[in-house]
Amino acid sequence: MAWWGSNGRFQPYLIAVMLLLVATRPALAQTSSLTLDAYWDTLTHIRDDLRAAGDDAAAVRQTAVSTLSAITEIELNDGRRQPIDHSFFIRQLQDEAVSTTQLDQLFTTLLLSRQGWPAPTLPELDETALNDILSQPEFQYTVDEPNFLQRLWQDIRQAVEDFFLRLFPNDSTVRLPVGNLLAILAAVLVVAVLLYALRDLITGFSADAALHADDELGGQPLTAEQALQRAQELSTGGDYRTAVRYLYLSALLLLEERGLLRYDRSLTNREYLRTVAHRPELAAILREVIDVFDRVWYGFQTLSASEYEAYARRVETLRQQKEAR
Repeated sequence: MAWWGSNGRFQPYLIAVMLLLVATRPALAQTSSLTLDAYWDTLTHIRDDLRAAGDDAAAVRQTAVSTLSAITEIELNDGRRQPIDHSFFIRQLQDEAVSTTQLDQLFTTLLLSRQGWPAPTLPELDETALNDILSQPEFQYTVDEPNFLQRLWQDIRQAVEDFFLRLFPNDSTVRLPVGNLLAILAAVLVVAVLLYALRDLITGFSADAALHADDELGGQPLTAEQALQRAQELSTGGDYRTAVRYLYLSALLLLEERGLLRYDRSLTNREYLRTVAHRPELAAILREVIDVFDRVWYGFQTLSASEYEAYARRVETLRQQKEAR
């Protein structure tokens, strides 16, 4: 009976506690949510089990880890669910350098914090009074959707802000007046975009005016050959955009001379296509020529020397169409 020494009389109680833990903790581990009262009871049981186990608490610690790992949220008294993280307590339980006494103090401190929790009290909602307030004119409004310029301004500001945040993260020691700087840079970008668009618009108007003035020589309208010669002169000088315009014009004038269509400045390019719809082969070539012209002249698409030569060859194919009979 030496096994029942001066401390041996406590062994049956310790074994009973361990069996109780084994019997109750797995069932608890299946539940990820506990009511608030059940949660405090669980913490109390863990603290008491650690006290009872003394220095030989390896199994108790492992059971406590399993129990806390299974609890992911708490159901508060008002029905709301509060997520909870036990990673700190689990690390302490798994750390052999942390004694049972320290764990006891840790859980005791956590349990004592329960006394400082205020009782949840919510005022009774007076829906009638609330509806009366919300029916006042100052609450009857609609939020206006931002227009195009406002959305453009917001997008530019956001892009500039993201750029500077990448250069100077939140943890950077460099501090800049980002608010004012963003406003200044965004304003500069908007002005630059508007000036660029205005420049292209003015350039287009100027080019159109010049072309209409050149469409007549000495009071006489341009001929197809004169327009073709003008296109060759412009392309030699590197002005492919205007040369494309004269190439297209020469093709229209030649088709008119051959009775294939009627050249009229008031007609649009699509209207020219409709006038030759009864000639599918001619319409197909004219459509390709018009598509390139629209992209270069109205869309300001740049054209290389080789691309211009390819366009000139396509226009030449259009110029070779036979006269209508």
